[in-house]
Amino acid sequence: MKFLLRAVPLFALLFCVACDLRGYEYTAYADGNFTTIHVVTVDPKEHHIRPVRAEGKPVPRETVAAMAKRFYADVAVNGGFWKTDGTPAGILKIDGKWYGTPTRPRAAIGWSSDGKRVLIDRVLTNFSLSECPEGVEIEVIPHSDPAATTAEEWKEVEHIVGGTPLLVSRGHLIEDFSSEKITIQSFLADRFPRTAIGIRENGEWVFVVVENSLLGAVGGLTMSELAQWMLDLGCVDALNLCGGRSSTLVIEGLNMSTYPLFEQDVSDAIIAIKQSDHGF
Repeated sequence: MKFLLRAVPLFALLFCVACDLRGYEYTAYADGNFTTIHVVTVDPKEHHIRPVRAEGKPVPRETVAAMAKRFYADVAVNGGFWKTDGTPAGILKIDGKWYGTPTRPRAAIGWSSDGKRVLIDRVLTNFSLSECPEGVEIEVIPHSDPAATTAEEWKEVEHIVGGTPLLVSRGHLIEDFSSEKITIQSFLADRFPRTAIGIRENGEWVFVVVENSLLGAVGGLTMSELAQWMLDLGCVDALNLCGGRSSTLVIEGLNMSTYPLFEQDVSDAIIAIKQSDHGF
């Protein structure tokens, strides 16, 4: 399936690799100077897609490449925002276990283990992880107006990864990010390396990693430019994940960055594993 890319006309197709036997397609776009946009489309019928948590003591942080290797992943990208102690800075739930909750209404993607249900919306939770009373379940509360999902739907998903902001919702470009209460405006307006994830109407997952040059000094995309890219790539729902030096794409064990030796340790990642491999 091909999509008209209107987002940044100066970008040219660098190369495209379709790995039909593995169920994904990789494409790279470059502006010829300082920015490369890596796009991977993954077929969820061919892959088991799941979040994974970093290992390590005393701080649980690990490179995306290390996590991809540990789980034999075909494709892996960095996940949500994280603190220096390795704990998630937003919502994170893996296999039904909570690792983090949001403090502000922020974008999140949730999906069932079988991949049949995928949700993207702004959310909060009824309790923070540290303040939830014993015996009480943490519940996800959609916080969009109008909400794109329901609290009942979020109860049905085993995996949740948080980000900010929401970029595309129900096929519509998000232009106003103020509802997510982002206080650092340069995070939105300046050009940075970015990681985003989206879902097409046909159910395909789209992973996007924006890389800049000169070790982060030049290039990248603004948040509005990233949102337009996700819409033009055919996503009906999409959100921004952790970016900057965290932005990493690994394919078949290879870090696709121009500077793989400078890969940042992160808190978690989202990986895609061929379903016929390793018991999946």
